[in-house]
Amino acid sequence: MKIAILGAGVTGLACAIECERLGVCADLYERDHTVGWIWPSVSYWPSIFFRDTGDIVDYLKKEYKMDLNPLGECKNIVLKSPNQTASINGKLGYFITRGKGDESIESQLKRFLRKTAIHFNRNADYKELSRNYDWVVVTTGNVIVPRDLGVWEDEGLVRIMGGVALGDFNHESATLYLDTSYAGSGYARLTPFSTTQAIIGLYTIGCDAFDTERLFSVFLQKEGLTNLEFIYKLLPPPFSTGKVNKFQVGNILLAGRAAGLIERLLGVGGPQGIISGILAARSIINNEDYTKQVETVRNHVDNISSFRKVIEKFDNDDYDKLIATLNTPGIKQIVYNTNINFVDLAGRILKHMTK
Repeated sequence: MKIAILGAGVTGLACAIECERLGVCADLYERDHTVGWIWPSVSYWPSIFFRDTGDIVDYLKKEYKMDLNPLGECKNIVLKSPNQTASINGKLGYFITRGKGDESIESQLKRFLRKTAIHFNRNADYKELSRNYDWVVVTTGNVIVPRDLGVWEDEGLVRIMGGVALGDFNHESATLYLDTSYAGSGYARLTPFSTTQAIIGLYTIGCDAFDTERLFSVFLQKEGLTNLEFIYKLLPPPFSTGKVNKFQVGNILLAGRAAGLIERLLGVGGPQGIISGILAARSIINNEDYTKQVETVRNHVDNISSFRKVIEKFDNDDYDKLIATLNTPGIKQIVYNTNINFVDLAGRILKHMTK
């Protein structure tokens, strides 16, 4: 069996690892010279998004044999709107390093591979691969292939402006900023690398590059962050948000970001990418229906994403009310520090209400 995997991100690497475990060595094609995002970053995997599986790092280890080391545990989240602040404590998830560093999640996954050929600096064409291989798994960090296949349903562009800042930070705490004056229906965040470095970013929806850069300055000014020294700032290419209406077209399977398996509320997609890559490998080698295998992941992403349509209608008064509610004694304990699968349950309701 000949399998080609297009893209050596977390999804493609997870797919290649599972292929090896099942006795098949795939060919992994990557257009960059190594694995990992060009820019270093810290992702946040919130525990509230993974109540259906429990501790997400333990779950990936037990269910999929992916023993990953997070950067650290998140024990505090600060939510800020123009006139309200809520501080939530508990076991709130994990910080995950992304990029080309030795401890990035991509580098960790690459170390699991033993025999797989990784073809770096290869901008491979999925159509050509589909003619030369029995199966092609597309795991690219963009939606060019699903759009070309006619299965992509677009829901807008997200632009990110941010960078690495020097300062004095709590390495176990993240801050989420909600203010329509600079973020619109998006958000800004501060996520620590360490006690001295943090990722600070603004995530806008529907803005062009010029506006996003301007609004980033407004964000820093309004939130009192202009005193921070940035090692660098950057404006990556925009990300298309949306989903596919088919996960398989002929002998081509779509997984991870290329399958739209990134929730459209905060943009968390690492765990879903890893799982969908593994399921793609299992479906091919074990002759199983990939669409059925990935259905649970798709439903989970859709449930979280259903909050996006509500948030898009919020103004700053709504954000103030939301955070004031979350700051009410008892409410934040129910939402954040119980085993109630609040996000999925509420998401299912919202999904039907907003159809």
